[in-house]
Amino acid sequence: MKNKIMLVFAVAAVLLFVIVACGEKADQGETGKAETEVITLKFSSDKMTTEPPVKQAFHLLDLVEAKTNGRVKIERFTGGSLGGVLEHLDLVTTGAVDIISLHTDQYPQQLPLHQILNTEQLVTGEQALANVTALTQEIPETKALLDAEEQQNNIKALYWNVQGATGITTSYPAQSLNDVKGKKMNVIAGYQRKVFNELGIIPVNVQIPDIYESMSRGVIDTIFMANAAVISLKWYELGKTHLSLGDNNVCSQALTLNLNTWNKLPADIQQAFIDASKETAQWSIGEAAKIQEETYEAFKKLNVDIVELSTEDRTMFFESLFKYSIENWLDTCRKKGVVDKAPVIQKYWDEMKWGRWQKQ
Repeated sequence: MKNKIMLVFAVAAVLLFVIVACGEKADQGETGKAETEVITLKFSSDKMTTEPPVKQAFHLLDLVEAKTNGRVKIERFTGGSLGGVLEHLDLVTTGAVDIISLHTDQYPQQLPLHQILNTEQLVTGEQALANVTALTQEIPETKALLDAEEQQNNIKALYWNVQGATGITTSYPAQSLNDVKGKKMNVIAGYQRKVFNELGIIPVNVQIPDIYESMSRGVIDTIFMANAAVISLKWYELGKTHLSLGDNNVCSQALTLNLNTWNKLPADIQQAFIDASKETAQWSIGEAAKIQEETYEAFKKLNVDIVELSTEDRTMFFESLFKYSIENWLDTCRKKGVVDKAPVIQKYWDEMKWGRWQKQ
């Protein structure tokens, strides 16, 4: 009888162990399933996949997918398939898409304080990135203002990318800034009309897709634009001279997420985006240099003369450009009621754009 009782207890103990073990295994199975659940996000750009902003965005998104071991998958829509450049801020603000490559210069009404960061700096790519990173990520007083402006638009912008130098391509032989006087040059930003007028250049409103035809038909004689666009838009075919403005850089196209989407992401996924964005920003410096080399090679093959402008010419050009870009920015801030906040950023920017600021 005693043996039978012990046998019953033994069997009961084994059954209890099996039940507990199966329960734990089931729990682990549910946890494992949750851990491998894929987060699908939607990215959109009005640019083509061959253009630098999309290449930079794809580099970042590829890194995120790799860093998260497939936990994040990003659907990618390019070429304006979901909307034009002026529609993309609204797309990400409303959550119609989760991620865009933000062209801040297209949204002065919504992002007035951000506008100044998207203008030229007379510095290397490394320094340009360090300057913008400091303002957007590191200096508490400027970061607070820029973060607040992003939050008002329900967005979260990550690290900005280096877009490279800007230069002047002419359809005729030229050796100095004086040779551009009296010639017709395309205007991208409205304030550039004042710059060109001051320098004796005739400003002409031409949209970027129309620049090639406009130059070929004589509507404009010169092109002022980021060198990164020269090859993709084949402007090198029209040039006789390229006037180099030396080390100057623009930072822009920060990968930007819908703020609600961002807040819902697990902390480790957010960190993957931050790390990938920082790595991509550094990578963009080398890419900009590579594009510059390829641009100059394309010019040389067609016997386009590459001329380095003198220090005097460069200083004259950028003094005018900086003066009117600041004037335009302050006017934009005034219209949007944030001009009282502008000096907080300007005191740094006035030193940064000339290469006079150093991180403490």
